[in-house]
Amino acid sequence: MKLLTLVIFMIPLLFLVIFISKKYREISIRKSYTLIDAKVQELKLQEHKEHQHTEVVLEQNSQTLSLYRRIDGSFMVKVILAIGFSVLSIIVSKLMSWDLGKSDYVVIIILSMVITIILPSMLRAMYVRKKVKKLTAELPWMIDLLAVSIQCGMTPEQAFKFLASKMAGINPDFVPFLQRLVRRTEMSGLSHALYHFSREIPSTETRLFCAMLEQSLQYGSSLYEQLMDLSREIREIQLLNTEENIGNLSAKMSVPLILFFMFPVVIIVAAPGIMRIFADG
Repeated sequence: MKLLTLVIFMIPLLFLVIFISKKYREISIRKSYTLIDAKVQELKLQEHKEHQHTEVVLEQNSQTLSLYRRIDGSFMVKVILAIGFSVLSIIVSKLMSWDLGKSDYVVIIILSMVITIILPSMLRAMYVRKKVKKLTAELPWMIDLLAVSIQCGMTPEQAFKFLASKMAGINPDFVPFLQRLVRRTEMSGLSHALYHFSREIPSTETRLFCAMLEQSLQYGSSLYEQLMDLSREIREIQLLNTEENIGNLSAKMSVPLILFFMFPVVIIVAAPGIMRIFADG
């Protein structure tokens, strides 16, 4: 019965957390409507839409993400997995000689259904966010290689094509994105390809890179110097973000320190005196 009570308490709490997260995303999207530039607004809204374009590209070379997506998109697969987890849990309980009642089996079935419904979408989102963060962190290295290729006499189109064929040995995560950029460049021009590239890797650094490259091509400025300056600026932005996270760490650590250190110390110090007071009384 304790397990059933815990589950009855946890399920509404889980749905409350999901509801709050959805409301927070809706508020973020409403705030993005206040942007003046329509193109930047569209890119900002796209970043709130579960990284859909990024997921489509990553799925081509990731069996793990493809598996998560197939499970999340098939109701029958979720039902089969829920039944499988329930049967496995019951078999384990029998083998371990656990004394479970009917209510406990109901709890196991409910937990299996909740896990199979929520877990695949959470794993998809976590996987895509992790890949976007990794690609954004390593974007300056790609910009450096692009700048060196252009300095060697290549056009931007040739440099992207060269990187698409050679990046597999350096950073394979960039390869599908660069290949799509090259194909779009051949079909509809570099400006259109850069626009979609910024949507497929939705981050501030990628938008800066695409905007700078498009502006340099339009006004004829030196690409090598502009790319090297941008690479240095992106590294400075990443360093500032790291310093900000380090600064916030002390505030975050205060909560566990208060809960698990200060309160026990106060209890240990005050307990003997309180016990003597009660003994004297």
